[in-house]
Amino acid sequence: MNKKTGIVVLFWNDYQKTITCLESIFKQKKINFSLILVDNNSNKIYSKKILNWLKKSRKKIILVKEKKIYEKKIFKSSKNLFYIKNKHNYGCGLGHNPGYQFCIDNKFNYIARIDNDMIVPKLTINNLIKRMEKNSKINAISPKIMYAQNPDLIWWRGAKIGQNLKLQRNFGSHYTKGHSDNKKYSGLINSDAIAGCASIMKTDKLKKIGLSDPDFFYGEEDVELSVRMKDSKDSLKVDLNEKTYHYVSHTVGKNWAKTIYYNYKYRLVLIKKIGSVADKIFGYSIFIFKLFIMFLLLFRKKYSSRIIQIFYAGLHFFQKKYGYYDRKKYGLVDNFFSKINKKTSIKDIINNFNHGKKI
Repeated sequence: MNKKTGIVVLFWNDYQKTITCLESIFKQKKINFSLILVDNNSNKIYSKKILNWLKKSRKKIILVKEKKIYEKKIFKSSKNLFYIKNKHNYGCGLGHNPGYQFCIDNKFNYIARIDNDMIVPKLTINNLIKRMEKNSKINAISPKIMYAQNPDLIWWRGAKIGQNLKLQRNFGSHYTKGHSDNKKYSGLINSDAIAGCASIMKTDKLKKIGLSDPDFFYGEEDVELSVRMKDSKDSLKVDLNEKTYHYVSHTVGKNWAKTIYYNYKYRLVLIKKIGSVADKIFGYSIFIFKLFIMFLLLFRKKYSSRIIQIFYAGLHFFQKKYGYYDRKKYGLVDNFFSKINKKTSIKDIINNFNHGKKI
């Protein structure tokens, strides 16, 4: 396949999973691709570990300078490796954009977004691009995604955006994640969204609609981009015959409280960005109702810690503390929520509310 594909991989600190991901990408067959590795301002120790591994693997690394267009002769050989170092931790939305822009500037035909906690079989990207070549209406496509820790279980097989703009994974039930794979889940199907962790997009289409929205730091940026990417019922597809494998929630890690905080906050941002008036009224009302219920359950330890997460998610959303705010305050937010867990007491909650004035 002569058409050029840019495979964009964003990483932040986790060098072990990143190396596993890169190993699978370098084994890709039958495609003319370049890897655009975007370092989201990782700790210098982890950045160095990645670069040392690449050098030991005898990979020629081309450091990308801002807004530079590379000569055609560089792309004559397949499997080029371009390295972009972001100045800050830009999160998922803005963090990918330097890689996307590089592909646009250098006229790649397709852009594959592969998260650094993915494993990609050697023919998957080639087969997905073949699907797109056969149907010009397809703007973006994703494979079926399995759990890397348990490769017989499905994590994602398409999405339907439901009431309150809730992304219903696996069509109709977010909680059907974990279904065993079988012949029922095969073929090419329509989807309301592509998977942010594994997808291929037409470069020209992305150039036309614009890059990822920088207001999304963690979560929902793929849904917002999918809505702009979709211009017909056949625009977004999932090929259930192709698989990738995902180390789920590996980017956020073990900070459970921070994950809940981001999930609630960026769901509200999504509603604001793409929701109708009815979506906003319904979505904001449901959020306030949940917060009210959490306060009623304050003395039940099982629910008490959720108050802090939901309260600050809502407070920061209405204060417009998202996107740029999270990029600037990431360290403080991470430290604050690392002290909260499912056993957090009421006394701790009161202390956290006082301490939370700093974020």
